[in-house]
Amino acid sequence: MALAILAAGCTSANTASVTTTTYIGVRGGSISFGMAQIPTGCNPHTTTGNAPATRLILNAVLPSPFVINDNGNPTPNPNVIVQSELISTKPETIVYTLNPHAVWSDGAPITAKDFMYAWQQQRADPTSDPTTVASIAGYRDIKSVVGSDKGRTVTVKFHTVFADWQMLFSNLLPAHIMKTVGWNPTCISVNPAIDLSGGPFRISEVSAQAITLSVNSKWWGPPPNVRRIVIHLASSSEQLASWMRTGYVQVALPSTITPSFLSQVTSLPNAQSQVSLSSTVLQLEMANGITTHLSPDMRFAISLSVDRQALVTKQVNWALGSVQVATSHLYAQGQSGYHGTSLPNPNAITSNAPTTSTSTSTTLIGVGGSVNFPAVPSPTQAAALMTASGYVRTDGSPWHTAFGVPLTLHIAVDEGDPWAAAIAPLIKAQLNAAGFAVSLYPVGSAATAGAVLSNGFADMALLPRTTSPFLSQSLAWYTTSLGPPGQNGSQDWTNFDNPMFNTLITTASQQLNPNTATKDYQAADTQLWGDLVGLPLFTEPSTLVWSRKVANITPTPTSDSLLWYAQYWAVRMPENTSSTTPNLPGP
Repeated sequence: MALAILAAGCTSANTASVTTTTYIGVRGGSISFGMAQIPTGCNPHTTTGNAPATRLILNAVLPSPFVINDNGNPTPNPNVIVQSELISTKPETIVYTLNPHAVWSDGAPITAKDFMYAWQQQRADPTSDPTTVASIAGYRDIKSVVGSDKGRTVTVKFHTVFADWQMLFSNLLPAHIMKTVGWNPTCISVNPAIDLSGGPFRISEVSAQAITLSVNSKWWGPPPNVRRIVIHLASSSEQLASWMRTGYVQVALPSTITPSFLSQVTSLPNAQSQVSLSSTVLQLEMANGITTHLSPDMRFAISLSVDRQALVTKQVNWALGSVQVATSHLYAQGQSGYHGTSLPNPNAITSNAPTTSTSTSTTLIGVGGSVNFPAVPSPTQAAALMTASGYVRTDGSPWHTAFGVPLTLHIAVDEGDPWAAAIAPLIKAQLNAAGFAVSLYPVGSAATAGAVLSNGFADMALLPRTTSPFLSQSLAWYTTSLGPPGQNGSQDWTNFDNPMFNTLITTASQQLNPNTATKDYQAADTQLWGDLVGLPLFTEPSTLVWSRKVANITPTPTSDSLLWYAQYWAVRMPENTSSTTPNLPGP
């Protein structure tokens, strides 16, 4: 402080001034971007290509009528559509007017044929392979897709109302290419020969270590601020931290946050970072249906033995203090429609769970959607529920039947999700302390963990559920309406099939009034708590790090739209090197 005062005094007594350098964004140059995930295919709408890294990269390349903005809401993309209009509700009819200048990077126009191809491949045609489509949701509700005005107008008619129509036709693929190579081509990464660009960048080079995006010479919109973005594929968050420290990359997106990574990047003098809530909720899903030995009371007993508050406090809050114990199966924390706990202190939440075998009739959601299910264990209630289910525990032994047969819970763990991998041993320890013997089965992905659960090889699965503004995705999670688990995008890994829930969620997906839909979705979430099909744990944090030598970085923690906004990224240089440079466009 004394030095600061002295410096201030010297400044007032001397006429000499300190010269500061002002940095501004300039057009041109190259930016290196590091990410710790690997693309898995060239078609993001297939089961093999439907990976966050694939979608992230192709968002800079493939055209979409709507994109998810930095607030997590869909917004029209004027470079693809001049207008989209709901012109009728009986039947629901959407008319898209395409940008007349929109073309693929090979010069072929983007037309209604590309929309028609997307629908034909994802509408659950009886002749198609149901295991190759990432999701048929919405497309199966379309009656027809018709082009007019030389293909520049697209009219989509539905035979069943589908409220989330803005999610459809995202990341369009070039129909004239796909009809040659097939819907599910053999490719282990993005492919410039298949993923033609309808965006500001094109894929110019692909290797196992890096993918280069260069300016699309056929792009009709405002030119990107940089000529090239080199995407470096890191093996870990630690490697990304090293790359940021040496300047090898200027923007870094880790797949998870570790204390070491966060301490390294926040200590860098020329870097800034943002830790935010993502759209991914970590959940402990539980087997449902007639084939499982987990009765509703047992699901409640297990859930009442998990200290969710301790998991969040010890394993998550160090990265982001605002993360709370999850209160919803359908919404991520911070998402519109999400209701947090009704009491400020999670430890003060009292349980409405029963002490007898009537748990399915218990209301666990209070007025307004506030969750009353406890964030901390309730050992007495859990023990009563296990006893009511016919299990015995004496002298601290594990739970077993009256005939002495021990109960062992098998939990599949998605180790592809670092948060799940870190939390799994803690959940095992908590359940062990409550008398449950637990075996963990690590697998490589959420889909594999889900398949192990749905096939009856596990009682529970610890896996992430990624939410979006389009809540009709719940049709895939907790109903059989898309088909058996693993087909046509069905992710009903728990085999949950409740007529009341099915009616609620189907009705919600058909409500064009968003306020009415929200009420129906919250009622459906209440039903999931009543059946306790799974135990939501917390919304996973995410982070983005970038150098102060780049400008217009827009973090998009709740979507895969980060590289769509890369068209606004810019290299920053001292102002005196380009004093006549005009202001560059930003997001």
